[in-house]
Amino acid sequence: MDRQIAYEIEVASSAKKLLNDSADLWKSGRTVDGRSVAVPYGGKILKSAQNAFWRVRVWQEGEARPGDWSETGFWQMGLLNQSDWKASWITSPIFPPAPSTPGLETWLKATAADPQFNDVEKVADTVKRLRDVRPATYFRKEFTVEKPIKSARLYSTSAGYSEFYLNGEKIGDRILNPAQTDFDKRIYYDVDDLTELLSVGKNVLGIHLGNGFYSERTAFGLKKLFYGEPAAISQLEIHYMDGSHQTVVSDGRWDSRPSPVLKNGVYSGEVFDARRQITGWANTDVQNEKGWRKAKLLDSAPTAELVAAEMPPVRRVRAVKPKALLNPKEGVWTIDFSQNFTGLPTIDVSKLKLKEGQTVIFRYAEWADENGLVSMKSGGAAPRTKQVDAYVSDGKDAEPWSPTFTWHGFRYMEVSGIDNPPPIDAFTAHLTRTDIKPIGEFVSSDPLLNRAHQTALWTFESNMVSVLSDCPIRERNGWTGDAHAVVGMASYNFAVTPFLDKFLGDFRTTDQIAPTIVPGRRTRSGMVDWAAAEVFLTWEHYLHSGDISVIEIQYESLFEYVAYVESIADGDLITNTSHFYGDWCDTLPEVGMARPLGRCMSYSTAGKLTATALIVRVFDQMSDMADLLNKPEDARQFRSRHDAMRAAFHTAFYKNDTLGYGSQTANAMALQFGIAPPEKSKDVSLAIANDVTDNWGGRSSVGALGQSWLYPALSDYGHADKAFGIFQAQGPGSFTYLFDELSGTSIWEDPTKFPVGVAPGKSLSHPFHSGYDAWFYSGLGGITPNPEKPGYKNFYLSPVFPDELGEATVSLETGYGTIHSAWKRQNDGIIWEAEVPLNTTATVTLTGTENSGYEIGPGQHIFHLNTDGEMIEHSRGEN
Repeated sequence: MDRQIAYEIEVASSAKKLLNDSADLWKSGRTVDGRSVAVPYGGKILKSAQNAFWRVRVWQEGEARPGDWSETGFWQMGLLNQSDWKASWITSPIFPPAPSTPGLETWLKATAADPQFNDVEKVADTVKRLRDVRPATYFRKEFTVEKPIKSARLYSTSAGYSEFYLNGEKIGDRILNPAQTDFDKRIYYDVDDLTELLSVGKNVLGIHLGNGFYSERTAFGLKKLFYGEPAAISQLEIHYMDGSHQTVVSDGRWDSRPSPVLKNGVYSGEVFDARRQITGWANTDVQNEKGWRKAKLLDSAPTAELVAAEMPPVRRVRAVKPKALLNPKEGVWTIDFSQNFTGLPTIDVSKLKLKEGQTVIFRYAEWADENGLVSMKSGGAAPRTKQVDAYVSDGKDAEPWSPTFTWHGFRYMEVSGIDNPPPIDAFTAHLTRTDIKPIGEFVSSDPLLNRAHQTALWTFESNMVSVLSDCPIRERNGWTGDAHAVVGMASYNFAVTPFLDKFLGDFRTTDQIAPTIVPGRRTRSGMVDWAAAEVFLTWEHYLHSGDISVIEIQYESLFEYVAYVESIADGDLITNTSHFYGDWCDTLPEVGMARPLGRCMSYSTAGKLTATALIVRVFDQMSDMADLLNKPEDARQFRSRHDAMRAAFHTAFYKNDTLGYGSQTANAMALQFGIAPPEKSKDVSLAIANDVTDNWGGRSSVGALGQSWLYPALSDYGHADKAFGIFQAQGPGSFTYLFDELSGTSIWEDPTKFPVGVAPGKSLSHPFHSGYDAWFYSGLGGITPNPEKPGYKNFYLSPVFPDELGEATVSLETGYGTIHSAWKRQNDGIIWEAEVPLNTTATVTLTGTENSGYEIGPGQHIFHLNTDGEMIEHSRGEN
């Protein structure tokens, strides 16, 4: 179907009613609308746990009759009201902390008394806090199913990390669950279909409950991070064939006891004592029934609202195998996985030949010297603990072991406490992240470009454990500026819209205005350049999804943020240094030099410049969103503020002698945000190109805020060769320096801060520098969404063709289908092939082509271009 002109949707409470043309929930009727995605439900109000069966048919342009009805689809509503929950929150009785043992003391020293921690009082305080951490808890409930089942749904969640079991088997493959939220405001719950898993007769539900972020006691020495003791809630709804119903709920009749996980913390790691494992603890044939005590009921719920999970859970998504075993000193071995990533190890402890009570210590690090001696300095001192696990053997070690309630950022895993060299095949690991689907692919003829792309992906994927985090080993927080620095590249590579739904919800639940971090309590108000993420993420979501409801839902919160911006603005500029961070961790001209403003403050670009530029963009997007919501007065005011701040920015920062605004970041923002007057745009882009060559040896000087804008600011104005050349440049701050000199396999937070061979004291996995990756799709592939027809109903195709690049292939899966753009230099020209999905159009723009800006329809298209990218011939391929 080339073009849809209308649709009809029907929704019914049963499949029978739907197929009998008796839809009782919604009949849209013939609706003139070309959209195939982001069409909101418009029927009767649905109830908790209600079933809905749906189908759709469409009219094609030129056809009087509709097509056939689609196959029947189905969804079921969750528990919409808090009163639907009949279960109680349960927590463990006060089981005491594990007693001191030599192995536990070794772990305490490794995690809390690392040499980097030189404040004796803080170390003592951290050790005390860790000693007070109690074991994780097992809960179990035996119940009887007496007759054949029609359906069974388990609604469950926890305050703290949890895993749920049925008859000894873990339910689902989600881990590190539920997602981090502002727990006192909302906690995600899950729904599992247990219809095929329950047996007639005795059954057992089990819960393994740990601390997670909810019960974090030690990190940063902040008591406010601790919400309370972990708790869980579970409600199993069983519907029988005879029409009867049974509910099995968490209550005071559940049994509980300490699990073998003696210590667990997101930041500090985990201690597992295999001697304390209870065989069959979640099964009907549980052994050693002594030691169980009745669960304790919470006096009040730990959260204001239970909300159905909006995004996929965290899972183990890809195996990572070790590549080398090193022995840096006696009794210490280092496993090198050759890739820095976030994940969980799995260890076949039977191969370590341990004796009962023997304790193995595992330390996780991003960096090691050439001999394999690890350094954990990149984790910083602020969290107060290092990532360390311990395993205590029962002398049998029949099951492989993996941590349950923590995760680690690492390339290297140090092993100590064993008697002999460990076999390398005893170890494996998995990249661990929120399991959103990859939707983009990029590959080129240039190996360095491909490696830069893969490095961006590894770094981004290593910071997706339920939040868009800054780094996986130190803070693990959802820094808001980091989020808007990466949202462009993320939207091209992954189906991030459900991830953004969750993140935007965190903005709505925070107690802060203009927050630096969401979710969680380690945050503060006031940094408007970072908190601009709320506006940018909302707009980016809308562009790629076409779903206007995201703007409708977020608008009130966005308005509050903009009002705060106005309250701290210095007229039409943002000049107060207490309200911005700036272009964080930009390139230094000399390796290891001190930053004049300290910390990771920008060397090249004034913070007031980047803050003002970002707020100009904020008002631009707010005006567009107000228009979309039919709020003309809001739109007018936002546009007026945009125009005033845009003019003020130009007056304050434009320099006639350089024909630009100063740094690469300053000029790139001015161009990409539409601040530079059109008649000056070419000069501003040329100023960037000259700065790259004359002052930085072909390298970029941008920090976190400039990465996304530098490359299009060059290629949009005829400097694609210069943009491409940045990836080929040599010297500190370059990609070759990161890969070849620093042996980096992920993006470093501050790669020019530490000389080669010196253990770095900042994160080695910081995705806020990965914004460049969006240019591989929008520049080399030429694919960009059209705000007038979002969700890729219409999109732009405008690739650039650097002289030194032989070919590039890009694909992007959208709601309408896959967009494909691939070009290759061939003989004396370029062959560019593009594929446009059904029911969409693309607007083609090619440099210097008279026919630029013309629209092409669905199918395959072949363009013959000259070496400058100018079109010679366009033909249709086989569809």
